Amino acid sequence: MLTGKCLYGDIEFECNINTNPLKIYQCHCTLCKKQSGSSSNSATIIPTTDFKWIKNDTIKSWRKKTGFSSHFCANCGGPVPNLFTPSPNEQYYWIPVGLLDIEGHTDNVKVVANFCLNSKSSWHQIDSEAENFAELPEFKRLLELLS
Repeated sequence: MLTGKCLYGDIEFECNINTNPLKIYQCHCTLCKKQSGSSSNSATIIPTTDFKWIKNDTIKSWRKKTGFSSHFCANCGGPVPNLFTPSPNEQYYWIPVGLLDIEGHTDNVKVVANFCLNSKSSWHQIDSEAENFAELPEFKRLLELLS
């Protein structure tokens, strides 16, 4: 069981991630770069059954007209996990990897996918072992890579 929290500590959660190495993706789209303040968004996706909130009273969200949403701690502004439903019978949590307390649990993290590479920052180096996509991969394919 991994734990995670925001910078301020007001948002805390637990998640059961059973892969070793911890498999993550990096999205290089313009929205993710602006939302993360970096060259990409590093995250993983898990089923809701593997996720539990400990504290989540200060979560705020913002949504663009396109449907893109950003969930964050109202105190520190840091991104926090958010629930999404790709189809009526499926629910998952998006987990920003930087929130996870992985020290002592795993030191083995592997980027398994890079996507939206058409928007990649020119100075960002891509891991050649990951599967790379010019745009968004199919959600089913992304789940396969993360499991």
